[in-house]
Amino acid sequence: MGHRVLTVQQSWGVYEGWIADPRVEFHAEPRGIDAAFRRAMEPFASKPASKWVGDCWLLAFAAGADATLVTFDRALMEFSRKQGHAAVIPG
Repeated sequence: MGHRVLTVQQSWGVYEGWIADPRVEFHAEPRGIDAAFRRAMEPFASKPASKWVGDCWLLAFAAGADATLVTFDRALMEFSRKQGHAAVIPG
């Protein structure tokens, strides 16, 4: 993200803006997230653990909640779409 990286304090401000937005909903972990997480991780099974562990958990959560994954990570968006899940990068 280069020069657009936020400080922790700035990140909390973004989070507070999200939770104040009536279009945003928060969900508990969906049932079956473990199985969905394992499926998402399958392409990486023989590789060292990396940032994809966290990314695949986010993808599994979004899929289990039947939600669109919102990310700033183009690789994660493309991977999500290849897996058949909706993903967008905010404008």
